[in-house]
Parts: sequence; structure tokens; C-alpha cells
Amino acid sequence: MSSIKNAWIALGTSLFVLLSLGYTYLVIAAPERSLPLIHTQGSIAANEQQRWIFVGDIHGMFKEFTELMAEVKAEDDNTHVVLLGDFTSKGPQSRAVVDYIREHQNTTHCILGNHEVNVMFAYLNPAGLEHGLSNGRTHWKPLDFSSESYIPPRGQVNLMHKRVVRELGEERVEWIAAHCPAELTIEFGPQTLIAVHAGLDPDLSPGDVPRVKDITTMKYMLPKDHSKTSKFKFKHSRRWYKLWDKQHAPKDTTVLYGHDSSNGLTLRKRTKGLDSSCVSGGQLSALEVVYRDGKYQEFLHQVECQKMI
Repeated sequence: MSSIKNAWIALGTSLFVLLSLGYTYLVIAAPERSLPLIHTQGSIAANEQQRWIFVGDIHGMFKEFTELMAEVKAEDDNTHVVLLGDFTSKGPQSRAVVDYIREHQNTTHCILGNHEVNVMFAYLNPAGLEHGLSNGRTHWKPLDFSSESYIPPRGQVNLMHKRVVRELGEERVEWIAAHCPAELTIEFGPQTLIAVHAGLDPDLSPGDVPRVKDITTMKYMLPKDHSKTSKFKFKHSRRWYKLWDKQHAPKDTTVLYGHDSSNGLTLRKRTKGLDSSCVSGGQLSALEVVYRDGKYQEFLHQVECQKMI
């Protein structure tokens, strides 16, 4: 039973006792919401016989998502699917997408995008979001990740995320928090595949934990100081993935990500950007990665999307 339901039961029991003792003037406050600890990182040791399918931003476009899953034959027991974040929000069927992940959780893996982070934050802070995080309020309940407590950047959380909370309901939001990390590392033969939503610093060493803000929101990074990142271009910044072309970037690692719809499909040697603007009438893209005859092979799959925004 969920924490909120338990809290209401406890509250009801307390009210019964107080009323039976003659206390009739009571101020009732809703129980405080909570979420499970959210894992910043997850890892999987893959079988070289498996197929791995990485899917760009779905944004609640369930019809197109199921078409794509049929095209890649995702029901095959040897196939694993990784959703690269922003599988909810903007589109019409966020709940259906989450239910699909839950029903196929043995072979379908989810990464947190900035919109899932915003939805969870809206769930924890149901009051005071009428004008987003820029409304002057200073006391917000943060999201507890395994590596840090996190509040999304100012202005990112809005009424749309509150509507998605209502669409999903408490149980699904809690499930996302418990089952979707912000980064997933897949050891696949001699290659390491890292799935994130937004991007990854090429200078991170094995065992280093990335900042939640970077892996869920960034598009730009300062080449001489990788601690300086932003979703928006700033002076002397470059797209983070261009820094993976440097000599010292790990050669046995491939980063797969979404988030950057303005750039569209961006398939480079060490980084694979798969957000191709499905919710805006583009395509929903998936990259299939297999290991055969001692080498990796990649196959691109796409379906056309109906424009929703």
C-alpha cells in the first residue's frame, strides 16, 4: 500500500480517537507526499546475444511508440528496450506509455528525462506551481536522488506537469521514481553503452557520479570547464557531444541520448542523439545495437508521428 494511503489511514484513526474523546474543533491538513529514493545511476551486464533498442523522446505518443515496437519486434525475448527519457508529457497518452513500461519491465528500461523529473517534483510540491518555479517561493521539497537532493532549474516546472501528475496518479509516479534511474550503463561485450537523457561529460572517470542537472537538462558545456553547463547556449560554450571527439574521451564508450530535438537525429561515432521531434510531427526514432561476428552493428528504425504541439 502506498505511503499516501497509509498516511490517510493513520489520520483517520487519529480523528476517530480524538472525536471519541470529545475534541470537535480540528484543523485537517493533507499528509505530506513522499517518493522512493531515486537512483542516479543503474547498470546492466548484457548478454552479447541480445538486441538493444534505444528509443528517443516519446512524449506520450503511445500510438507511434507501439508502432515502433512492432517494427523492431520488441516482443522477442532476446530484445531489450531503453527509453531515453521524456517518455511522458506534451503528448496525449503519458499514462499508457508508463503502463507499457510496467507491463514489460523485464525487458523495457526507462531513463529519467527532464519532464519525468519535473512531474515528480510537481507531485511532491502540489501547491504553488501556478506560475512555475519563478513565482518567488523559496521553500520547495527536493527530489531525493541517491547522489544528491535536487530541485529543477527555475521556470521548468509548470501546470502541464501538474496535469500529468493527475493523469498518471500517485502509484505510477511512485513507480517511475523507484524504477527509472537518471543514467543507465550497459556493459555489452567489450563496449560500454551509457544511456542518459541529455548528455554526459567525457572527462568523467569510471565510478564518477554525474550531476543530475547535467544528465537530464544540459545541451551546452564550456570546453575549458566542464562544470559549466546549460540547456541554453552561452559564451564560449559548445554542444557537449562535440567534446566527445577529443583524443582522451573513452574510445570504448558510446553515449545514447535524447532531449535535443532542435538538432534532430544526430548519429556520431561516440554519441547517438535520437530525439527527432515526434510530438511536433517529426519521427520517433530507435537505434538497434547488436554484437555479431566480433563487431557492433547499428540499425536505425523510425515511424512518422502526428503533430501534437
